Parts: sequence; C-alpha cells; structure tokens
Amino acid sequence: MVKGCFRFLTFVLIFSSCSLLWVKDRIPPPSRQANGKVLFRLDAPSAKTVFVAGEFNGWEYTVSGQRAIALKKNENGVWEASSDIPSGRYAYKYVIDSYTWILDPHNPVNLDDGTGNLNSLLIVK
Repeated sequence: MVKGCFRFLTFVLIFSSCSLLWVKDRIPPPSRQANGKVLFRLDAPSAKTVFVAGEFNGWEYTVSGQRAIALKKNENGVWEASSDIPSGRYAYKYVIDSYTWILDPHNPVNLDDGTGNLNSLLIVK
C-alpha cells in the first residue's frame, strides 16, 4: 500500500512539474514601471488589434485617435503597451478588434459608472 502511494505521488509530482511548462506567467494588473510609465498587458491570442481606452485618454481607441493607446503583441503572444499617465484614479477597459469592450481580467478592482456599466479601475500613484 505504501509503495503504491509512493508511485502515485511520484507520478503526480512529475506530471505537475511538466505541465507547468504550458502555463503562462500570471499577468499583473497595470502598474507604474521604473521608467515612470504605466504598463498595460492583456492575454488575447486571437485578437487582431487591442487598445486600452479610459478616462486618461478620453476613451479613444482607434488608430486615428491622437491619444489612443495601441497594444502590441510580444514574443509570448501577450499584448503590451506603456504610456505616461499622471497620478490619479481612472476607469478603463480593453477594446479588442474595435468592437469588443472588456474589463481587465488581471485587475480585480472594478468601478460602476453610475449607469450600470462596470469598468476596471486604474490607480496611478
């Protein structure tokens, strides 16, 4: 019985350590980096375009928008962008392929806009 349990635990340990190779690193919520810019990240592998829109840029999310913040896909398939954002509290969302507005899945802090819509909340210190 002990020998069987040992084999089972060994199998579980080997399998779980191998499966970690397929798990992406946890993506943190947006935060100010050492260079002073706020880094936004989103894992959206099937997206063609990703923008972050919020109170800090007038909710602009199109290529022609002067204050639009376009994310670019990095070598790991995660979309990223850094932007200068002054200290404050800001509502924001990600815009995928110009039509799909989503909350930041990596930020657990949400804000009701008073009309029943939820936005993610960015606090820049």
